[in-house]
Amino acid sequence: MLHTAFDDRRAIPHGRDDSRLAATLASGGDRRIRPGADGRNPYFASVLPSDALAYGSSTISSISAHAFAALAARWRHRLDRPLTGSDYAAGLDGLREQIARWAGASDAAIVFAASGTDLEYVGLAAAHDGRPLTAVLLGRDEVGSGCAHSAAGRFFAEETATGARVVAQTAVDPAFAGTELIDVALRDDAGHPRASAAVAAELALHIERAAAHGRRAVVHVVHGSKSGLTLPAIDNIERLAVRYGEAAAIIVDACQLRIAPQAVRRYLALGCVVLLTGSKFAGGPPFSGFALVPNRLRARARSLPEGFRRLANRAEWPTGWPGAVQLPATGNFGLLLRLEAALIEMERFAALPDARRDAVTDRFAAHADALLRRLELSEVAGAGTACLATRTMRTLDLSARWPGCDFDAARTMHREIARKSRQWLGQEIRLGQPVRTHNMPCGRAAGTLRLSLSMPLIVELAALPDPVLDERLDRDMRLVGAAISAAASTILDQRQPEPLG
Repeated sequence: MLHTAFDDRRAIPHGRDDSRLAATLASGGDRRIRPGADGRNPYFASVLPSDALAYGSSTISSISAHAFAALAARWRHRLDRPLTGSDYAAGLDGLREQIARWAGASDAAIVFAASGTDLEYVGLAAAHDGRPLTAVLLGRDEVGSGCAHSAAGRFFAEETATGARVVAQTAVDPAFAGTELIDVALRDDAGHPRASAAVAAELALHIERAAAHGRRAVVHVVHGSKSGLTLPAIDNIERLAVRYGEAAAIIVDACQLRIAPQAVRRYLALGCVVLLTGSKFAGGPPFSGFALVPNRLRARARSLPEGFRRLANRAEWPTGWPGAVQLPATGNFGLLLRLEAALIEMERFAALPDARRDAVTDRFAAHADALLRRLELSEVAGAGTACLATRTMRTLDLSARWPGCDFDAARTMHREIARKSRQWLGQEIRLGQPVRTHNMPCGRAAGTLRLSLSMPLIVELAALPDPVLDERLDRDMRLVGAAISAAASTILDQRQPEPLG
């Protein structure tokens, strides 16, 4: 175990130590990770701990004061020295042990990547068997925006996490040049989640069509989408896995990490690859990810394509994975620290008694409901039984209160809240970005915002006595409501009415 009990009442280092650690945390990724002049990245997450009311973990998280202090204490005297390839490998192996303990999956192969979008390449590597691939992507609007490219074996940006300059939307390797992409909807035209059986039936149809053309289907399902959906239900996934066997590889996008370890184990037992990130619900700094690959898939994996040299470092793939030895034997200090910070939060969350976690999520639900009533908003429809995703995330339909609030207006509101809430209210507020879930009567995508808990926030709230917990959540939700209302009055009142006819 890398971490012992850490007292976060100790002061976070100031000045040069802060700057060196922050700079390292913001290194070793693509351009999305880089902070601007205000110290925040394009998603408004900061590289230093923040006092913001952080209810935006459905999009991204900033590092907590606890994790920042723990990293500073451990690494302060190493930040000026380059991380060798061997030290990087040793550090990642230690994290593999922690993740395996968390998941209860000691026989799974664990692969690291600089983002959830990059993790899609792991699924392709595990699925590649020489046949051309058909990527079946479920819920394109409710997974990472670049996943439509990476899931099809294409570069999603002009720069990779290794710093390689590439041509976006071209194949990462000739092995994937013929990969086709098929979209499958999570919701119907009215925005209601589709029935699990109907989704599974459509996935089965695409698997059979791919097989009929000599192709292998790579089927992407979701456990906790951007709006909290889990589809198809795991029983339907089991039937697909049993029925189609080697005709399909199943990739579970659980990148929100709003998933219990026992669900991870069940997916692995079915032969699914499970994708997780450390920078959303886990509350680690942006960006980091890890994939759990069933041992039986690793045992018959083909050699990694040559193009992966531009995507990953050797130590990020398990020792003995075919072809991993050809990858650069360099280190990514930033990714190592971001992953370590996420594991710190995962261990703290796992140590909470179940009853206390449930108490926090129950009170969050009650106060979120009160917020909806005060603002006269509705909630985007969910599906299925209560789980970690549904208990920790709510998607607010702004168009129910403001009929002119479409998706673009909601994006502007989200940006204004992130930038101006401190000016308006004396408190910075971070909410989750809008997600496309349904259309308004005019045909435009409705405006939404997301409200979500993170592991570090739950740990913080769980320490409060019940009366104080209610006071805190009531105050937080009133501030969130005031920020949404202020943004709506600023943005929507400025919009010109559309011409009739």
